[in-house]
Amino acid sequence: MKKRILRLLSISVQRALAIVVLGGLMVAAVLYLRGYYDFSFIDRVSLIPETEAADTEETAGVEDPVIDPSDTEDDPPISDPPAKDTDTPDTDAPQTQPEEPKSDAQLVSAEIPKAKVLLSEGYHKQADEFFTVGQTVLANLSIPGLGDSFSYSTHQVRTTSVAEYERGCVVTEESMQTADRPAVIIRNGYIIRDLRGKLSVLTESGETFLSDYDENTFVLTEYNNAEGKPLFAFIEHTEQEVHLPIYVKQNNSGRPIFSGTYEEEATLMEVETRTYCTLSSDGKWVPDTFNPEKPAPQLDKGLSFDAPAYYGESDCDIIRYYEYGKWGYKNSQTGAILVYPRFTRAFNFNDGYAIAFDYAYMYFINESGQFVFQCSYVDPLTFDTYTEVTLPDTNGTEALGTYYFSHGLTRIRIRECLNTYQKYYYIKSADYSTLYDVNGKTFPIPVGYELAAYHDGVLLLKNTATGLFGQMNYKGEWVVQPEFISVSPYLSGLCVTKNANGKMGLVDTEGNWVLPQVYDYISEPSSGMIAVYEVSLGWEIYGLYTK
Repeated sequence: MKKRILRLLSISVQRALAIVVLGGLMVAAVLYLRGYYDFSFIDRVSLIPETEAADTEETAGVEDPVIDPSDTEDDPPISDPPAKDTDTPDTDAPQTQPEEPKSDAQLVSAEIPKAKVLLSEGYHKQADEFFTVGQTVLANLSIPGLGDSFSYSTHQVRTTSVAEYERGCVVTEESMQTADRPAVIIRNGYIIRDLRGKLSVLTESGETFLSDYDENTFVLTEYNNAEGKPLFAFIEHTEQEVHLPIYVKQNNSGRPIFSGTYEEEATLMEVETRTYCTLSSDGKWVPDTFNPEKPAPQLDKGLSFDAPAYYGESDCDIIRYYEYGKWGYKNSQTGAILVYPRFTRAFNFNDGYAIAFDYAYMYFINESGQFVFQCSYVDPLTFDTYTEVTLPDTNGTEALGTYYFSHGLTRIRIRECLNTYQKYYYIKSADYSTLYDVNGKTFPIPVGYELAAYHDGVLLLKNTATGLFGQMNYKGEWVVQPEFISVSPYLSGLCVTKNANGKMGLVDTEGNWVLPQVYDYISEPSSGMIAVYEVSLGWEIYGLYTK
């Protein structure tokens, strides 16, 4: 009995194992057909319908294509795909966006060499030297972080306008107006940067000189002291009682002039006080006695602006000197006196001649101390002679060309009068600028033009009919025909021009385009640097370099 039971159990186990093995084989077959695994020695043939096979691929991640046998029997043999038509765009390939065309200013900028490259080639940066055609080149100083907007704030700027009073009295007057502040300003060898209203001062190498620059309390001026160092001003605003000056109407001209007296009753008003200083080599502020209202004699160059270092300096060994309240001339090397002090105002030699004034006469002096020409002149407030030589009303770049010779010419203001029925009672018929040579002979200004400025041997002429400006050299040859709506006086041998489209360019004294008219803004040269802006380019600063 026992043996029978054991035999039955053995048979049952064998049958169960057979069932398990058979079931495993069936599951393996199903999984194979479903594509869960392959045998390297068996070519797969799918028995799953096409739609089901597609679903299986998505879920099982099968990469091999599924082929229905019924579809392959009558199909032609598979051949290589046809060659792709190169003229037909490949929609499946990733598309690259075409580059936007570069603006004219960007193209010009790409051609300007980097300063580091020029330095490695033996060039050096000019501080305030004259732009020499064929020798001086522009280099990009590559200063980062200048911003991409033209302006982030406003500021007060000096402007001039012409006013006409009684009987033809024409006066150039200056005032302050609010204007958009360029985000980059070059002044006295430094870069003033405005980033969204936050001002800082940089050196020409781009290093931060003052990180928090508040022009309400501290300002970098365009002035220099006697040693040529840039002057800074600390500003204080206080309320004070002030006796205001009294102005009266001038009898002959109707022009308001200071009477010499002040109001008896004081007025409480805010007064600005400036304390000037320089920066020493060890980084300390050194107070300076400079006063722009009454500059020291040696600092009086006639005009006041951010001038090149050479402006107003003698180009020979003869210099002016001040003694006992008068001016004279002497040799700076030997100390020999050329002209003893006798002038109320005097200016240094340039191009072999100097200009000086006493109370009644203007003199042209050669390097031997001889007066080669002299004529009477009157103060601008005087208004009672027939035809008179007089001085400018203001002392900015609008009067450039006065007080110094350049290529044998100097700028002179002339007022002409009409005699009327009464002695010392005249009507001014003309007020204009012209050029004198060293002998007092006038330069032939073309008919229909007026002289707007003269410097570096180039006249800026305005067409009185069209209002357009052009440039003519001291030889009487047109450098650039009158085609600009505005121009700046030449400084360091360069002139900023603006065309009718509002685009600015930079031209040299021979009419060559140093920068074409593709910029929205170009600053006047200052300390060998020029700031430019164009909306697609942003701000860049160029330096003058020469070998």
